[in-house]
Amino acid sequence: MAILNGIATKLNGSAGSLTFRRSSGRTIVSEKANEVKNTRTSAQQRHRMKWANVVQMYKGISTLIYNGFEDKQAGVTDYNMFVKLNMKLSQPVYLPKDVVTGGACVVAPYKITQGSLPTINVTGEGSNRVTDIAIGNLVIKDTTTVAEFSNAVVQNNVDFRYHDQISFFDIRQRINAATGIPYGVFNATSVVLDKNNTALLWAAVNKLGFASKSGYLSCGSINEDGAFCWVHSRAKNGKTQVSSQSLVNNNSLLASYTSTDAYQDAVATYGGENTVFLKPEEESNGIAAGSTVPSAGGGASSSTPSGGGDDERE
Repeated sequence: MAILNGIATKLNGSAGSLTFRRSSGRTIVSEKANEVKNTRTSAQQRHRMKWANVVQMYKGISTLIYNGFEDKQAGVTDYNMFVKLNMKLSQPVYLPKDVVTGGACVVAPYKITQGSLPTINVTGEGSNRVTDIAIGNLVIKDTTTVAEFSNAVVQNNVDFRYHDQISFFDIRQRINAATGIPYGVFNATSVVLDKNNTALLWAAVNKLGFASKSGYLSCGSINEDGAFCWVHSRAKNGKTQVSSQSLVNNNSLLASYTSTDAYQDAVATYGGENTVFLKPEEESNGIAAGSTVPSAGGGASSSTPSGGGDDERE
């Protein structure tokens, strides 16, 4: 590095192997480093390979989780929040390059909402999954009305009010028969808690997510791979409040894309990884400093109209 005098002080920028910069009225010249950083270490490759599936999941579910993240900073989008939270997943999904190019999506237990309402907890396995939403003596069947369901929820749970909404997300895992590439089918249905609505409950919602078991809201019989969850939302003072929820994993395909072997197979399609024997590495659980979140494309989704209001519990 050198400090220049005379006409050379007018220089700023790069020329050949030299870089010029102005500082405190002086021009400083330095030679560009010839060393190229190793950009394919194990930690870097693992971090980069998390992106593809997270982005594909967002494409599919984006229209269903609009306003699903409360208190975002100015300029931060739902997409930014979805990626930030789900890049921390302890079991990332690793997709080979050709599978990514084909638009693959492996349904995983990603976080889809983050908010101030209490989380709906889910226990059990398979078709025995039960929420902590008590419904008293109500047994949900084909004659149950929205009003009956609403009264059961509000009267048995202090955190629920009339005009709140309960949504059920049902994400199915499918595989393209011709290409063998996995993809997701995204659906959600919802019901607004209305004590005067005499419409049939199962005519408005997916009965898979609105069953009853031992006095609690539960899921029905699960016959396909995928993931699901319930979300509690409320409109208040012009804003949407939500419960913080992650999808419940029910996907037998997931394990084959999260293992060490899955990583090794996938990373080979990106040119492998380089390692430095004496340099220790620690994989980041979040988005690296200075990382840029790629833009997401659109995706087809289906949903039902949402309701809501700011009325208090009656």
